[in-house]
Amino acid sequence: MSTESSAYQSFKLWLAEYLPVDRDILHVLIGLMFLLTAVFASRHGLRLQQFARAFLGALLLAIAMEVLDRFDDLRSLGTWRWQASLSDIGRTVLFPAFGLIAAWCLSHLKRSP
Repeated sequence: MSTESSAYQSFKLWLAEYLPVDRDILHVLIGLMFLLTAVFASRHGLRLQQFARAFLGALLLAIAMEVLDRFDDLRSLGTWRWQASLSDIGRTVLFPAFGLIAAWCLSHLKRSP
């Protein structure tokens, strides 16, 4: 097994040196960034589309990050830590999912007589 870090892992280690947060919290913060982007994009009225885009963007970024982690896991550990990957994806999309659900509920309440 190789102990060399990939460029992606090196970047994550560098980022961890400068951000005083746990790596799990970093996933939550990334999701919050997507949610806040949707909120600011929808400031002139609720737009379900903006929250759907935020959720999809967070999901795609989370999957991409975990694909890179998978390659590093296989190279360094010989096995993929898929449970950790699923947890990281869940943490990343948590707040965008709440935002999407809230936007969907509010848009359907507006349509009700």
